[in-house]
Amino acid sequence: MSLAAGTRAPGPRLSPGLLLLLAVALAQADSEGGAGDLRCVCVKTTSAVHPRSISSLEVIGAGLHCPRPQLIATLKDGRKICLDPQNPLYKKIIKKLLKS
Repeated sequence: MSLAAGTRAPGPRLSPGLLLLLAVALAQADSEGGAGDLRCVCVKTTSAVHPRSISSLEVIGAGLHCPRPQLIATLKDGRKICLDPQNPLYKKIIKKLLKS
């Protein structure tokens, strides 16, 4: 069986209900910042930051967007860096924050 030039093979057909669900899911993802959030924020981590230079911490748990937890520190000079959540010092800080 051959196709004539310029014709396409029939692809899978989507039902109108499935198309509607897909459109709603895409709109919801856009309103929540979806596509940009479906990846790890922290590609490279460091453990060479003294806790006194950290002004705030953000912990992003592991999920569908990224298989590992992420620890983002905002330094007193305004820079944001990713910390290694497996570092024993940072583990202690996280436990202390979770208790309070």
